[in-house]
Amino acid sequence: MKYLLPLLLFIPGVAQAQQTACGTAQKVHDFLVNDYGEKPFAEMKDEKDRQFLMYVNPDTGTWTVTQIADGGLMCGISSGKNFIPATKRFETTIPKKPEIPG
Repeated sequence: MKYLLPLLLFIPGVAQAQQTACGTAQKVHDFLVNDYGEKPFAEMKDEKDRQFLMYVNPDTGTWTVTQIADGGLMCGISSGKNFIPATKRFETTIPKKPEIPG
């Protein structure tokens, strides 16, 4: 998130809350889509019913995980580069199940 935090702080209407880059969901979404070319990739909810949204740019490998809070606030909680879909990475590293002769 080291590259995301400084950039989000310069977006009008974006606030910093508890060392996390936050803004309205629309502003953060537009920033990730327009400036990083990231698109929504996955929506998740945890056991406390908190909502998370992952953005990914498959061409550059950048990714961002955001948390959507009450009141329409969205905060970037983690980001990075070198995104690789799990299926591609594990196709070669997980041994295939041996076939049992029938």
